[in-house]
Amino acid sequence: MQVTLAGLSQNDVDTRIAVNDAENPNTFVLIIANEHYKYEQPVPFALNDGETFRLYCEKTLGIPEKNIRFVADATLNDMRMQLTWLQKVMSYYKEEAHAIVYYSGHGMPSEDGRQAYLLPVDGNSSMEGSALSTSLLYKELGDMPSAGTLLLLDACFSGARRDGQMLVSSRGVAIKAKEADVVGNLVVFSAAKGDETAYPYTEKQHGLFTYFVLKQLQENGGQVTLGNLVDNVTKQVERTSIVENNKSQTPTAMASPVVKDWRKWVLAHKRATRIEKIERQQAAPAQTPLQASSPPKVHRANANEPILPDWMKQPTIGQWVGAAPPTPDMNKGRGIALINAALGATSW
Repeated sequence: MQVTLAGLSQNDVDTRIAVNDAENPNTFVLIIANEHYKYEQPVPFALNDGETFRLYCEKTLGIPEKNIRFVADATLNDMRMQLTWLQKVMSYYKEEAHAIVYYSGHGMPSEDGRQAYLLPVDGNSSMEGSALSTSLLYKELGDMPSAGTLLLLDACFSGARRDGQMLVSSRGVAIKAKEADVVGNLVVFSAAKGDETAYPYTEKQHGLFTYFVLKQLQENGGQVTLGNLVDNVTKQVERTSIVENNKSQTPTAMASPVVKDWRKWVLAHKRATRIEKIERQQAAPAQTPLQASSPPKVHRANANEPILPDWMKQPTIGQWVGAAPPTPDMNKGRGIALINAALGATSW
């Protein structure tokens, strides 16, 4: 079933998705959604966040399915391996390609507040070595020779969980973790300030931040400047959080000093012109750590690509594991005109 964009504002983000007929072959996406933790309480709706964002990347932004990696309930090795895949792809495409990295799950601060970390499902909030530091992540992403890299983080780094309670290692006091430096062609858009909680939007079965990111992509058919996305998501999250939670939640954007025009980036070359009705099941309630025993699911670009056992996985982000990605067609993506020239928008 298809409807026009005029009726879009009356539809919700999970079931009616803007579909773009234009392909975006030179953008590559990594999505990590961590809901079920071994040592921590679950993150409500994180898997729904990741799966829905994957659909929007493919259908609304026109990114080919083979360019998208989605990892559900990722271990530290899973996260490192998929980041290495993205680095390898960018080393082939260089400045002819863009990258999007999306994370939904627990974040945590170091005990002294000097570092922030993304927590894999096998990580323990009392063991910093079991998590991925944002300083390392920002450096690895910023060092990629891409035309531009966008990192979306639906996580907080205060020691609080999405439900407002505290992580196991927390002493019951929120910590404001020091923000890592953003380098290279990297822009980071986070769900909350350092000492705030990134809340769920229970009515919509998403993280509050993710819901309004998806809503902006839906209402604009994917053709929204990053500056407008940041401004509108921030406004809606702030207003909704104070009403729903009686607490502040302030999304924050950070850009490398060398990226001067990031607010003019546009994620889709062309605006989506139709809506596809998607039959989606209601998100299952999050499990406790003891109930969460299923292995992570990895959506691979190549269906024949093997899933490596743990002993074959490399221990660092900077090492490449597995077969090299397909040789890029260097002619793809060339000659794309600037989008929204009247607004000075930069082609993504």
